[in-house]
Amino acid sequence: MVRIRDLARQLNISIGTVSRALNGRADVNALTRQRVSEAATRMGYSPNQSARSLRRGRTDLVGMIVPTGSRERTIDAVFQPVLDGLRRRLGQEGLDLAIFLHGRDEELFGSLKRVVERGLVDALIVSNTLTKDPRIDYLVARGTPFAAFGRSKSIGEFPWVDPDFERAVESGVARLVALGHRKIGLLTTDDPANYVALIRAAHRRALRRLKLPVDARIDLTAPPGEAGGVEAVGALLDEDRASAVLVADPQHAAGLYAGLAARGLAVGEDLSVMGVLPGPYVDFLAPALAAFMTDWTAIGVMLAEALARALSGTDGEGPVREVTPVHYRDGGSVGRARVQIGAHA
Repeated sequence: MVRIRDLARQLNISIGTVSRALNGRADVNALTRQRVSEAATRMGYSPNQSARSLRRGRTDLVGMIVPTGSRERTIDAVFQPVLDGLRRRLGQEGLDLAIFLHGRDEELFGSLKRVVERGLVDALIVSNTLTKDPRIDYLVARGTPFAAFGRSKSIGEFPWVDPDFERAVESGVARLVALGHRKIGLLTTDDPANYVALIRAAHRRALRRLKLPVDARIDLTAPPGEAGGVEAVGALLDEDRASAVLVADPQHAAGLYAGLAARGLAVGEDLSVMGVLPGPYVDFLAPALAAFMTDWTAIGVMLAEALARALSGTDGEGPVREVTPVHYRDGGSVGRARVQIGAHA
């Protein structure tokens, strides 16, 4: 390993001068800085990042804690583009992204406290936010820079970015009603995350606004995975309970398709299926899933910019709080409701 003293010996200058030149100090003339830089490249010198971080009191790392376990894929379809946007935008600020995994079997604060109290990162991204999130309360109390991927009712001024789940649900219900549907179900995961609560509340609100029945039997939750979608088919269709369903999890959507096929039924004809921000990787479904979409990569960029502002002390105008817009992508999974005896217009 090439050290500073090796560079100093090679160039016949002092160790202190080499160190100051490598750190871009103004008290070293430009010619000497150039000689040191060229020698460092030629000899393969790499600075001791741990020592530099200790001296500067910064790591230049931003951490994101991602849930993992038997119920989840480690990095799911939503997290991938968000992480890509984060990584690219943080890189422009000279920051790197570090991923930490949090298991469902761990205490909520397990991963987060270890990362914060060991000083492993300069800032954090909190994901899968809860309606009242003690992780956010902890970070606000400590004064740790962070941004939340998702809203929360936790107290404190903190930045967050979240898609417009409410608009997606309410617009989705309105589109289905325009196609003649009157019994519109909902399938969400059993995750306690705040976005699930937002979706369920918006579904009930939209039905009531349009004077449609709110039927608890077709307001369904299930663990992540295709099995949850397969099992939901019976609850939706038995006794003619629903003609359409809104679904957020892409694996649930795939399960609904499989469950309908197993009964000899057709998506879009016997049951209309509409996605609520199911992530970018549902194009494998046939017929194509009609869904509301958002720009997940842009969300990652916004989160990075919020953290860059916080770390540079330029967020005096208040933290970033952004609800990203949604757009509808049509697909064959949605069709007109079949007219049934006793159905009302």
